[in-house]
Amino acid sequence: LLYTIKFEMSHSFNNDLSSTPEKERGLQQIKSEFNAGDMQAFKGSCSFQKLEKVRNMQEELAVKHLKLDMNKTGALHEDYTSLEKFKEIMGDLDNLSSEIKNLHQS
Repeated sequence: LLYTIKFEMSHSFNNDLSSTPEKERGLQQIKSEFNAGDMQAFKGSCSFQKLEKVRNMQEELAVKHLKLDMNKTGALHEDYTSLEKFKEIMGDLDNLSSEIKNLHQS
């Protein structure tokens, strides 16, 4: 059996260009604020340094997690080294969580 499906495509365009200059000014203002470094992703004084610190923590945590996974050969190993590495990763995850909460409280 061969089924034919027909899709009707319709487009709706806003032909009212009266608000275009206002939108353009708004976009230029956003661009100026971004280039000046005045934009903030979070309340208060959340700096790029804080965001970069969180990103670096995330990357380090991911690398440690991948290394722990690579050391395993199938079944869960409960040897001392793996357990200590797992505890370290969980501590790092807790620290990362705290840093992210601090971003939202800034």
